Amino acid sequence: MDNSHPSIDRLADLQQLIINLSKVERVMQFGDTGRKENDVDHSYGLALICWYLAPKIAPELSLEKIFKYAIAHDLVEIQAGDTFVFADSKEIDNKADREAAAIKQLYKDWPDFIEMVDATKGYDDKIDEEAKFVKAVDKFIPLIIIDQGEGSEFWNRHKITLDMMRKNKVTIKVSDHVAPYYDKILDWLDERNNMYVPNQQSV
Repeated sequence: MDNSHPSIDRLADLQQLIINLSKVERVMQFGDTGRKENDVDHSYGLALICWYLAPKIAPELSLEKIFKYAIAHDLVEIQAGDTFVFADSKEIDNKADREAAAIKQLYKDWPDFIEMVDATKGYDDKIDEEAKFVKAVDKFIPLIIIDQGEGSEFWNRHKITLDMMRKNKVTIKVSDHVAPYYDKILDWLDERNNMYVPNQQSV
């Protein structure tokens, strides 16, 4: 018997992990699809956009590391769930504990795929420039997806102003390579004039 080849059952376990990741719905609609984005949509899109950006703005970084972080970064959400950046303070405050517990569980469940779990934890810990790069891109791509989908309906429903975005999206600056997109995305949102403006809402 060749023990070097993982069993079909183990491959099925990994496929189930992917299926479970697809069950994690994010708060925004997935562009113009009419359905919510899930974490598989998100992880694939993040990997592809990082692949496009990295050689242009950070050619010295390792694409292999970037791909691993992008693909694995949200595996914690299978257990911990997705946390909206403007969620209530209690949910935000316990996010780190929920995700730490999820990483511990991943190490327990995947002793034969430690590299995957290390990528998840490395992203969370921002251990190198590649992790910081992916973390930063991860924070502004959803804003584009929202505008491609619900746009003003989303911003108005959640009462999110452009000023709130200025204060809450500084994570983009975690990477010097991606930091210039902080002002670019704010200008892009401002030009679209879709953000919530309290004194302009109908009564």
